[in-house]
Amino acid sequence: MKRLTTKKWLTCLAIVPLTFYMTASQATSLQVKLQPSDPHWQLLINNNLLSPTDIKIEANERSFAQQLKPLLQQGNYQALADLFTQRELGNDSPALQLLRGQVLLTLKQFAGAEQALKASLSSMPDLVKAHQGLSLLYMQQGNYQQAQPHLTRCIELGQADAQVYAQLAYIHVQAEQPWSAIAAYRQALMLEPQQAQYQQGLLFSLIAAGDLGQAQALLKELLNASPNNPELWLQRAQIALQQDNNKQALASIEVALKLAPSNASNQLLAAQLHLTQGSYSRSVELLSNALAGTQPAQIAEASEISMQTLNWLIAQKKWQLAKQLVSQLNPFINKLSKQSRAEFSVYTAQLAIEQGNFKQAQKSLHKALTIDPNLGDALLSLANIYQQQNQLTQARLMYVRAQALPEYQLSAWLGLAQIEIENKNYKEALSQLKKALNANPQRQDLLTNIRALEGLIQREG
Repeated sequence: MKRLTTKKWLTCLAIVPLTFYMTASQATSLQVKLQPSDPHWQLLINNNLLSPTDIKIEANERSFAQQLKPLLQQGNYQALADLFTQRELGNDSPALQLLRGQVLLTLKQFAGAEQALKASLSSMPDLVKAHQGLSLLYMQQGNYQQAQPHLTRCIELGQADAQVYAQLAYIHVQAEQPWSAIAAYRQALMLEPQQAQYQQGLLFSLIAAGDLGQAQALLKELLNASPNNPELWLQRAQIALQQDNNKQALASIEVALKLAPSNASNQLLAAQLHLTQGSYSRSVELLSNALAGTQPAQIAEASEISMQTLNWLIAQKKWQLAKQLVSQLNPFINKLSKQSRAEFSVYTAQLAIEQGNFKQAQKSLHKALTIDPNLGDALLSLANIYQQQNQLTQARLMYVRAQALPEYQLSAWLGLAQIEIENKNYKEALSQLKKALNANPQRQDLLTNIRALEGLIQREG
């Protein structure tokens, strides 16, 4: 940028030519968040209805029950469902209504299963297996609020097995009630202490509740038992992140990555943490791998993180790595949001400016403004290029557009002031500087320039 030489006592205006990228101080505040996946569930259905411990069928239903028994033993649920279609639900005993509901639930015919299970409860409100069936049905549908009273009723009726407690715990997880989930998981583990699913559910809940001491103790046990479980290493990383221990988090994620090297989510997490630790080359390598092997469902996430990283690399002036990441992102440009496409064009312009290719930079900036005419970063960058090429009319137009955007007003006013000084139009330059000072009274450097300009105007009459 040209410096002011009109009068030696007039200081040069501090105009920032390109403000679209993250500054170094902003970059250090990046927060990486890791959320382990929810506990996985296998929802079990018990169809052992004809045992002596279950309610009795009616005498006139025994011949039908004999038809059902071999099919139950074979697990031929579709054949069972076909037999039930030949009967009226309302004419059956609660036992057969319950069995019908369980069969249809197994086949994921939820509407029919709900109707049959509710029918059995209308006659026998304390039928535990019907409450179990409805709780499972609602959980499979993701309707946890409706499932909860049936699980609670199972416990009240004495059916307090480990699975019921664990299912209740899972409902509390979904409702973001970690302390209630912890209590229920502990009850489940008292009955089945070696159940890995319940242990991991408890770990998840402890982390969510912020009880990191208990979580670490449990996690150590789980890792000793299953050192090759990548999910456990991710949860170790989660604890480390909550303790602001990014180095341990990164080490844990790297272990998870070795155990599941093609996992794009792990690659993206590791890339973000490497970035915060200054391992720029490794971050770009991981992002490149993630972009190359990403599934369609993860393209948006991979692209977003890559854009954030590109922002960071430009702020740190890591031009070669930024160029490498730009080439990796190019095939995915059309998958980005409109705003991200505009920002990508600004980033490519910055790379072109660094290489001295102002023609390409102008082309990229115009492309960005075609996508988003109010992209202040592009307006200021283009204004600065025009100004350096002494195309002041075009530069002035870009600054005028930028001053309409509150976030960019200061830079726009300073840019306009610089143009007017170079044109020796000191009164107009003074007007722009006063606007800037009124909006930013803490800028003493502006006051110095204003006084110098006022003195110059007086001297020149």
